[in-house]
Amino acid sequence: MEKVVIYGAGQLGAMVACILSPRNDVQVVGFIDDDPHQVGQQYDGLKVVGDASLLPQLHQQGITAAIVAIGNNRIRGRIATHLTATGFELINAIHPTANISKKARIGKGSIIGAGTIICSNSVIGSNLYIGPGAVISHDTSVGDNVLLSVGCVVAARVDIASGAFIGAGARLVPAEWGRENRLRIGENAVVGAGAVVLKDVPPNAVVVGVPARILRYRDPEAN
Repeated sequence: MEKVVIYGAGQLGAMVACILSPRNDVQVVGFIDDDPHQVGQQYDGLKVVGDASLLPQLHQQGITAAIVAIGNNRIRGRIATHLTATGFELINAIHPTANISKKARIGKGSIIGAGTIICSNSVIGSNLYIGPGAVISHDTSVGDNVLLSVGCVVAARVDIASGAFIGAGARLVPAEWGRENRLRIGENAVVGAGAVVLKDVPPNAVVVGVPARILRYRDPEAN
């Protein structure tokens, strides 16, 4: 049985612990959190054992797997990189009610919520958070460190670049039918909750509305 530590003791961390709890092949030993007020606290019987400085010691003790339970894409990516550099293997936390095609490919370190649907020939990167009820249709690609919020729908032939944030209930749909027509969401772009995206979204753009329009551009270096 592989021993696992969850990085992040917030609500998302509790969700990950719940997803992993029925599994017989992993044992969650506790949380890591950089908030000093969290250290020593317990959530659902799991203790916050320390901050990032404790990671090398935990690895030496035989805790070899980890997953990052932090919503912010940039921070989640940075921590995932640090964990792998420290020697941890990133594992996926996939809710048992998720429906994932055998012809879909999924990377490492991702959280996939209850009722998620991922269809055939989809290529899903690493270190994602995919919220409950999200739908990813066929022949779609999603980069690393992306967040797909609860209930969003990604239609067929959509390319979502790394670091993008897709808000709750958003709809991403290519405007034209056919294999050669694809919709592209740029790196670090933000799609607002409930937006309907029919046109390509540039990198770092924030889009809202129905149909979606550019509201502003975000600082690519901001967290």
